[in-house]
Amino acid sequence: MAAPSPRTAAAYIRVSTEDQADQSPESQLIEIRKYAARNGLILPDNLVFVDEGISGKRSENRPAFQQMIGTAKEKPAPFDVLLLWKFSRFARNQEESIVYKSLLRKQCGVDVVSVSEQLPEGPFASLIERIIEWFDEFYSIRLSQEVKRTMAVKAGRGEFQSSPPFGYRARIIPGKKTVLEPIPEEAELVRQIFDRFNRGEGVYVIARWLNSLGITTHRGNAFENRTVEYILRNPVYIGKLRWTPTGRTRRDFSNPDTILADGEHEPLITQETFDAAQTNIARIKAVWGYKARPTYELKDWLSGLVRCAACGGTLIFQRPHYFKCNNYMRGRCTCSQHIRIDLLHGAITERLMQDMIGSNTLDCAVVQSEAEQSGELPRLRTTLTDLRRRDARLLDAYLGGAVDLAQFSTAKSSLDSEIADIEERIASLESTTADPDAVRAALTSRIREAYDTISAPDASLEEKNTALRNITERITFDKSQMVINITYRVFL
Repeated sequence: MAAPSPRTAAAYIRVSTEDQADQSPESQLIEIRKYAARNGLILPDNLVFVDEGISGKRSENRPAFQQMIGTAKEKPAPFDVLLLWKFSRFARNQEESIVYKSLLRKQCGVDVVSVSEQLPEGPFASLIERIIEWFDEFYSIRLSQEVKRTMAVKAGRGEFQSSPPFGYRARIIPGKKTVLEPIPEEAELVRQIFDRFNRGEGVYVIARWLNSLGITTHRGNAFENRTVEYILRNPVYIGKLRWTPTGRTRRDFSNPDTILADGEHEPLITQETFDAAQTNIARIKAVWGYKARPTYELKDWLSGLVRCAACGGTLIFQRPHYFKCNNYMRGRCTCSQHIRIDLLHGAITERLMQDMIGSNTLDCAVVQSEAEQSGELPRLRTTLTDLRRRDARLLDAYLGGAVDLAQFSTAKSSLDSEIADIEERIASLESTTADPDAVRAALTSRIREAYDTISAPDASLEEKNTALRNITERITFDKSQMVINITYRVFL
């Protein structure tokens, strides 16, 4: 009787940068090859899959892991067993571990074996494997929490702990810590970016200017709108460091968990320049909204401005000379709102003229207060969050015996006073209301300016579109009643 052919094995190896206890890929592979030799398994080089410096929390972030799973799904599977140094190398998420192990074992006929964690024969093997998985996930969670806690403490002290932003390099002080140091050429470009933006240049124009000079980001990429905006919103350039313990914020710059602390590096711009940029950004966001098309791509000066009264969708230009509801075109609205472009132009212009002379009650939307635009309210809210965090840490220090009662009482009294002052200032700014007559007078003047621009025969499409965007929060058209409704934007 012929001897059975030897079984083929694959190896999956992972090393995480956050876990210093991990063995190197080479060390793991040595142990795996020893196990394969002892058990008569063949381990080809092309079936060794390695993820280096990658966490095991999410499988989609591990390219070698996904390649291994894809290979195992081939018919027939090119290997019979998957060898791991430890089960924790397979996954640090128990749910994913169970799903992928079940897929390999039940659908692909591939067993999963840890060469350093031998399981007993019999019914208890599966239970012990689950216990090991649970401990691996628990360890990962505890490690993550400890790392975040340490980083939060460092952030509160103003210590730098990320990649250097454009304009700076990282300098290591021997025996101490890492600080930011300006790169003269980039620092000058940062100052010009803020100056150009505050003079009225858009982020797209600034990005094109930087790219025309052959300037790239620290990652070697070309500048984009979002790259320039991130620079304009980064408080590092006024000598502060920003860090959010909860992780990625999708550019939520007002996240209440964000820690903002004074750094030890040299500022590149003044507080006044930074505040002016934040005010300009707030106005632009209010006018253009989220992912609005740039004016040079628009087909008409009303493009992107008028919405369907039935569904709220945008009315889009249709050849040869009509506007229609975009949702109707896609089958998501029952009202076409079909109207000729010259009639819509005339209706908008007529409505502006009526509102300009005061024949109608103006519908106004307060978009943002002066305190919001100047950045004063956001700064006060950030300060209040930081003070409350300090108050909680003070209590922890007292309960832990780090400070005595006298020290706690003095510090607590001072913090309570600061918190009360900030809360009072915030409440005062949030409750500030403008004089209705002054608001109407200012708005009427702005409507007249927009009307003059729209009516001017030599005004460009871009100028007309921008003029109308600057004064309107919302324009809706209802064909069933032939009504145009305009809600105007007011900055108090």
